[in-house]
Amino acid sequence: MLTLSISLAGALAAGALTGCSSQDNSSQNESSSSESKPNLQQYSKDPDSKQDEDFDLVGTLDKETNDGLTLVIDDKKVKIPKSNSFKKEKDTPKAIDGKQVKVEVNAKNQSAENLELTALAKADSDGIYEKESDGDYSVIGKLISETDKDLTIEVSSGKKTYKKSKDFELDNDNVSGDSKNKIVRLEVKKNDEVESLEIDPEDQ
Repeated sequence: MLTLSISLAGALAAGALTGCSSQDNSSQNESSSSESKPNLQQYSKDPDSKQDEDFDLVGTLDKETNDGLTLVIDDKKVKIPKSNSFKKEKDTPKAIDGKQVKVEVNAKNQSAENLELTALAKADSDGIYEKESDGDYSVIGKLISETDKDLTIEVSSGKKTYKKSKDFELDNDNVSGDSKNKIVRLEVKKNDEVESLEIDPEDQ
């Protein structure tokens, strides 16, 4: 009887140890799983990017599959899983491999919600990436020079000089230092006068 009691106690103790061990392993697995989750926000140049808020990633589209995207950001390949609600902006061409894209990422589950071509990727040889029905248009290019009266940018077809409008506005709040040689966006009136100049960190 004594022998049976000792054996039973030993079996219970062993079972308890096994249970603890499996719980420890489970905790370790959960911990390692959460640690291995990629922190895609580190690749964002979005000035408004904050912890636990959706953010944008800008890079060259290297590959797209049914499940995810691979972008090249600062010479590094970054894999982004697609969310169930993933979509592309309307009018996005089918073949966009090698093009610069902007991807909206859900901060909570680190997955892609939306994809669109950047202004640089949309631009034609004159740097025009958007046209309004009233004749106004938007241009993107590298700022070469600027005076009180006009400014010159460089686009794929060469250098373009635009006269500043009387109500010209400069928006470079998110970028420090000299604007020269930076990628800029211009809002141009139908009379070819520049209404505003904006510097977006995501274009740099």
